[in-house]
Amino acid sequence: MPASSHRLNALAAATALALLGAAAPACAGQAHLAGLGDDGNRQYIVKFRGGSAPSREVAAMKAALDAAAARAGAPKLSALRAMALPGMRVVTTPGPLKRAQATALMRQLAADPNVEFVQVDGGVTVKMTPNDPQFSRQWHYADTAAGIRAPTAWNATAGAGVVVAVVDSGILSHTDLNANVLPGYDFVSAVNGRNAAECAIDGLSAGCGKSLDGDGRDANPHDAGNIPHGNHVAGTIAAVTNNGLGVAGIAHAAKIVPVRAAGSQGYNAHSDTIDAIVWASGGHVAGVPDNLNPAEVINVSLGSDIACTPAWQAGVDAAAANGALVVVAAGNGNNDVSGNVPAGCNNVVAVAATDKNGAKSSFSAWGAKIDLAAPGGDGLFNQVQSTVANNGYGAMSGTSMASPHVAGVAALVRSLAPGKTPAQVEALLKSTARPIPASKCSRGCGAGLVDAAAAVAAAQSSR
Repeated sequence: MPASSHRLNALAAATALALLGAAAPACAGQAHLAGLGDDGNRQYIVKFRGGSAPSREVAAMKAALDAAAARAGAPKLSALRAMALPGMRVVTTPGPLKRAQATALMRQLAADPNVEFVQVDGGVTVKMTPNDPQFSRQWHYADTAAGIRAPTAWNATAGAGVVVAVVDSGILSHTDLNANVLPGYDFVSAVNGRNAAECAIDGLSAGCGKSLDGDGRDANPHDAGNIPHGNHVAGTIAAVTNNGLGVAGIAHAAKIVPVRAAGSQGYNAHSDTIDAIVWASGGHVAGVPDNLNPAEVINVSLGSDIACTPAWQAGVDAAAANGALVVVAAGNGNNDVSGNVPAGCNNVVAVAATDKNGAKSSFSAWGAKIDLAAPGGDGLFNQVQSTVANNGYGAMSGTSMASPHVAGVAALVRSLAPGKTPAQVEALLKSTARPIPASKCSRGCGAGLVDAAAAVAAAQSSR
């Protein structure tokens, strides 16, 4: 068909539609209910049809608003102001309405043939973007398919009032961490470490697990081995943020209790680590002063490639009973997580690692006992950026880096919903995670990639 025929047909169709529109009686408008809250609904935008009496006359507009409110059984509406666009008015009720009453009111407003549409006059939020100069390297926090969507979550909470224990290699003084660090404890009990035969079982040399500070357990959780593994984990959870320095932390208004469990060569005796977890949760450990700041969330980026044992299970059960959510690294052996401890235990949140493409990291454990996944990096240019030693910053990969992402998001959730049990927090994190397709994780990555924004929104709506 020639182009000119297309134009004639289009013009004819448009003319017919215009004639039909002119002849037809005005129909009811649309009620756009998106943005309604369970409570607190007070302000709305009403668009009156062009040429209608309410769009031209204040008295007619007032009568239309009063009639809609009466039909809905709602308080009378007041017109606050006209908007820049013709026919649009901002209207408000004298007090906030619950969702059901606001819905009824909006539908009655839209039922007026002089109304084109009505919507909630909600807000548009600005995503909190920290001024920390290395934040741009923290791809793992981003509002992207591979990130945890932390900036959106930060509009609602930064984790204030929550204590997160980091059971790890200890802590090193850092200008981007110190303000968020509470007193902790050193649970490394071996002054001289293990002998050569014992250490060889784990492929280490004699003296593994040595305290390196000249004594056994003490009140100083300093990372005497200068490993900075614990610093990196702690920075991901709660580095001081928006201070024009270094990196950002996920729950940067939360506080960290550093608990040292790993000594020389990063070796940690099971007994020391189990005691550390129980103590961090507020449990009593003989010969050790009680923790004055019991943790609501405990991150354990340590583990061994054996299945969960009774002692380990008892330890995490005790922590959960004390009200702590125990978040653990799944393991870096690209194996079934059921063969790792503590990740293979019950009552923990086992976290697999994902890369910059949102796929399971090549090294990460997998399997039916994985609960969630989080960014852990994979490869030289695909790592997690955080705090390290000497007031510095560095990139690392591992499920050790993935686990604190989930611990940080859990802290955000607990700050908004402090009454939730550990099991309820875990369920919320799983229900809001973004599923990872089988093409990116073929053997099990749990509920999917942890989503800070979705988890925070769910926590707000469930309060």
